[in-house]
Amino acid sequence: MGSQSCGGCHKELYDIFMKSGHPWQLNPVINGQSPKYPFTEIKVLPQGYSWKDISYVIGGFNWKALFVNIDGYIITDEVGKSGNSEFLNQYNYADSLINKTAGWVKYHAGADKLLYDCGSCHTTGYSSNGHQDNLPGVVGSWALPGVQCEECHGPGSLHASNPTGIAMRIERTSGLCSKCHSSKNQNTLVVSNGFIQNHQQYTELYQGKHLTLDCIVCHDPHKGVEQPRRNNQPTTTIQCENCHWKEAGYQKSSIMAGVKCVECHMPRMAMSAWSEPARFIGDIRAHLLAIDPTQIGQFSQDGNTAISQVSLDFACKSCHGTGGIAESLSDQELMATANQYHTKPVAP
Repeated sequence: MGSQSCGGCHKELYDIFMKSGHPWQLNPVINGQSPKYPFTEIKVLPQGYSWKDISYVIGGFNWKALFVNIDGYIITDEVGKSGNSEFLNQYNYADSLINKTAGWVKYHAGADKLLYDCGSCHTTGYSSNGHQDNLPGVVGSWALPGVQCEECHGPGSLHASNPTGIAMRIERTSGLCSKCHSSKNQNTLVVSNGFIQNHQQYTELYQGKHLTLDCIVCHDPHKGVEQPRRNNQPTTTIQCENCHWKEAGYQKSSIMAGVKCVECHMPRMAMSAWSEPARFIGDIRAHLLAIDPTQIGQFSQDGNTAISQVSLDFACKSCHGTGGIAESLSDQELMATANQYHTKPVAP
């Protein structure tokens, strides 16, 4: 039926949901016009392209956008060409946190006929069969572009015909979220260019005891995080202090008073669009949470996977490292401070 139909009865919830990132995962280009987003606007296209050359925009909500050509292939090079590994095809929005202005970066640049095979997480009612819109570059087909209401709640036509007699699906466990927000192997966090690849939040939780929590304990899936952030509202429905009140009540370093728990325990060690490797900061918070005060480095020796605890590189050095906003500290000083950080000394 589509989310707009759901909004006929559930207008308040629909208005909130349409300002989250879910419905904007994939956006058709209609009549050669740019898709209209809640907070962002795409004003430029890959060099040499116009809107008539593009069938879909992948993303475009808040972080980044990629583009699908009229044959269904992800644009990786100039029109009708391939092989230019320097072609800039991904548009990243500005990120003031890490001092990045809006601009273009490479994504599989120069690849020949890069398939769009992301529909299972970017669309509603996806099937691996066929080619949506008869586009040869698209793998599979779907009922609706983007993650709409019915992707999580199930098809709604029977409910609409009998609202009191036929209920929609209400899935409150993290299993539903994990279909898209996890790596293929839930025991391994995939790393690229010194940061955890985005969309592995459930895999991150899987590494520690917070796995016992369902995603919706902290998150409202209808709001997402960007909408409340832009409205200066809490991005979660509960705060760390609700459970960890003892730890919140004592910090070894008095200068850290007032710093939010997530700055250390959920550092920005994942990357969607931008990152600043020298400062150990990306544009997405990780969900690993537990800090190992004896561990400096975050990744395996080959750099391809992440350890299960937050290291001091990311917990501390985005502030206490080169270019940080606080005093630069040595590894030894960081370990000494981090050890028993929330354990209040026993009075003699």
